[in-house]
Amino acid sequence: MLIGLCTWYMGCLNAFPLYTKSLTSAIISLLGDGGAQYHEDRIRAKEIGSHNNVKRFNYNRRRGLTNFADSALICGPMLHYGYDWLESAIPVVNSCSSSSALCAWSASHAAAAHVLIDDFIFDAIFIAIMFISTGIGEGYYMNQIVTQCKKDYFPTVKTMWKTSFLLMPLEFCLFRFLPLSLRVLGINMMDIIWDAIVSYMIHKRRKADTDEALKLVAI
Repeated sequence: MLIGLCTWYMGCLNAFPLYTKSLTSAIISLLGDGGAQYHEDRIRAKEIGSHNNVKRFNYNRRRGLTNFADSALICGPMLHYGYDWLESAIPVVNSCSSSSALCAWSASHAAAAHVLIDDFIFDAIFIAIMFISTGIGEGYYMNQIVTQCKKDYFPTVKTMWKTSFLLMPLEFCLFRFLPLSLRVLGINMMDIIWDAIVSYMIHKRRKADTDEALKLVAI
């Protein structure tokens, strides 16, 4: 069954590379955001106190759908074209024609460059887009989104850079040894952690503001 699934996925990847990668990114983003929401829900349950017996996971479907749409329509296609551009500008696969140690060294340098550009440039762009797209999708006004970005954008980027340092060895292996067609999938599998942390950082203040507003209404 697993072999059949892999064969089917590779067929989709060869026939519809953009759509397959975008949908894969969207599903991974949905899982990452679901993990972030679950973590937030458990934190709130502990803050309320065990005597309230809060056990139900309150999943925010609109937030999940917004993250899904962001990855399917924006971040997924950007990964597809971005990694294609990186490979054409700094080739890993065809860094030279022979299989000498010098060629392996050149390919490793190219893969390392891909990792640095992906982690420090692409990620910063993706985070900015996620602040805006998820904010709009969740019904926030543009002035609210801009205000939050001023407060939370750089702390979020710094947090993700710290996370990237831990994941860099794995990411290097993905860029160095996976064919171009599978790199988005490989990075997406790793990005379950990335998506969960980014979603948590983006929604941390939004949740706090919403909870505060509900308290004022209740008063």
